[in-house]
Order: sequence, then C-alpha cells, then structure tokens
Amino acid sequence: MLAIDMGGTYIRYKSNKKYGTNNKYGSVKTKNVNINQFLKELVSMYSPSKVAIAFAGQVCDNKILSSPNINVKKISLDVPYVLENDLNAAALAESRYFSCKHLVALYSGTGLGCGAIENGKIVRGFKNLACEIGHVPYKKAPFVCGCGKDNCLELYASGSGIEKWAKYSGCSNKLEKTCQKMRDAYLEAITYAAELLVTIFNPQILVLGGGVVKNNEFVVEHVKRHIDSVVPSFSRCKILKSELEDASLKGAEILLKEMA
Repeated sequence: MLAIDMGGTYIRYKSNKKYGTNNKYGSVKTKNVNINQFLKELVSMYSPSKVAIAFAGQVCDNKILSSPNINVKKISLDVPYVLENDLNAAALAESRYFSCKHLVALYSGTGLGCGAIENGKIVRGFKNLACEIGHVPYKKAPFVCGCGKDNCLELYASGSGIEKWAKYSGCSNKLEKTCQKMRDAYLEAITYAAELLVTIFNPQILVLGGGVVKNNEFVVEHVKRHIDSVVPSFSRCKILKSELEDASLKGAEILLKEMA
C-alpha cells in the first residue's frame, strides 16, 4: 500500500514496504518534480496493490477539477487508487485522533483549506466541493489567487497570501516577523474563516493546523478569544491546535484501509 500527501509545497509519501536502501517514508518539493512521472516512479519502487492520494486541490470521482497550487491536470496510475481532497483526508485523521464525530479542520498552510466531519463522515457536497473556505469572497487584493480571483479569503489567511503581501509591501514573509498591519490582516482573516465554519457546521471541535499555524501558536489563542466573544455560548466548540505531524498523510492511510 502507498499513501501520498500531495501539497502545494511538499509531496510526502509512506509505504508499508522498503525498497533497497530507500526508507518507506519520503518527501520531495512539489515544484521540483513532474507529478505523474514521480508517481510512476513511486509505484515502480514500492509495487503497491493500491494507492491513496490526499491532494491539495478540488477533486471528484478521482478526477482533478482544479489545482490552484499544483501544476498537474490529471493523475494517471496503473494500480487502483483513490484521489481525495487533502483537507477531507486531514479532517478524517483529526476526527479519529480526537475521537470526535463532529469536527472541522481549518488549515492555514500554502493555501487555506477546510474539511468537515459530520457524524463520523466527510461532508462532501454535490461535487465533493463542500468546505472550500479558501475561495470564499472576502476582500479585493492587488494580486490574484491561484484560482484566478482577486478576492479570495486565501489571499489573506494563508502562507502563499502572506508571501504575496510581503512581496507587494516589502514586509517580511514570516508571520511572526512581518509588520503589524500584515499580521493583523492575517489574524482578522483566519478568525473570520473560523467564525464562518463554527457558525455553519456547529462542530464539537475546531482544529487549527497547517504550517502557518504550526509555526505561530499565538494564532490559536487569538482565534479562541474571538470565537468566545462572537459565537453564542450554546454553540461554542473547543478550539484546538492539531497534534498530528501530517494529518493529510494519515488520512490517506485511513482511506487505504477503507478501499475495497
């Protein structure tokens, strides 16, 4: 079996086999590889009976609908595989980790993503596009998102958004080091995303994760304070930081076990 987390910055993988001197775990930078050629090399190396891919983009029925941060339009494999949105996979893993059947995962990494679990099941929507929080219209920016729009929430509440604002304004592209104005804009946007999700899904737990959150723990405390002040007490939930090293990869492993 082979589990893969295909993110906008890194591709991480894990197999239940070893190949020669190669470890069964590994990672490469996404921009450094031809996606389908790399997948074929992994399949050749580990000879898996099935593959699960957690993908940082919009997918449905094993087809890529949109990949704003990854240069690939179609996945081609010669073994049975499942292609799942990375935040759906992460939310599934978080749900198992916290033993919680009503959970929302909000991740701020290269992009801004969300996955929701309702009664233990992934909330999918008509085309598996439920929870695309990163592309909710928010405020106009002087540049565009990977999806082509200039008003996505992701432009304000993600790592790629921070980098774009840093390049535009001349500030640092690290949240903890950047100017107060940029930091405030990020915190306002990530809190707005959290408020929307808590209000819409009424989860028992809202998990905050992703590289930006992982490297800036004050984000979690900020969101906690503001959620408590604006969300009615009867619908409040626990706001927790993700404890998983790579939830999307762990979610892909869960999907492998569920494949026929």
